[in-house]
Amino acid sequence: MKRNWWLVAIAALAVVLYGLGYFPGGGQDTFEYRGGHFKMSQRYSSYEVYKDDPNNLDTNELSRIEKAMLEANIGKTFDSREQFSRAVFGVKFPGYGLSSLGEKTQADGSVLTMMSVEIPQRDKDRYFVARKSKNHLILVDDFVANAGSNTLSQVKLDGSRLLYTTDKGVLVREHQMSQE
Repeated sequence: MKRNWWLVAIAALAVVLYGLGYFPGGGQDTFEYRGGHFKMSQRYSSYEVYKDDPNNLDTNELSRIEKAMLEANIGKTFDSREQFSRAVFGVKFPGYGLSSLGEKTQADGSVLTMMSVEIPQRDKDRYFVARKSKNHLILVDDFVANAGSNTLSQVKLDGSRLLYTTDKGVLVREHQMSQE
């Protein structure tokens, strides 16, 4: 019986040490993102604890993270909405937001799909808009906008212009599509 007690004690100690990060994989203080390693503000025992901390990233890393997110290339054409969504998801930084504003059929019969990813601790989002016509989607806009009161909620095609509005219908951005 005494022997079993020691096995239980050793197993419990191993679990505690793993949770504190003394064993590989038991608590992280960096994230790998798009080929780079980015330092967190502290070591976290789980992803859930990390994502719930509003100050989870080392402030010296924020500019590097923003640069990596803005330089990420998702491509120009996609065979499906799912392929477009996966490409945008690949830009999302771990623990931060991704939004899909859905698909909207336009007057010309094409469909616009808009998605965004949150840039950590910068009050900015990177938006991607793809236009579906025939059998594929084409990226027609890729831009950064400040988050907050002028949050974009809709995009509409007007001729060759994309008009972005808030949920109250206030025009926030206008973009001329290239004629490719």
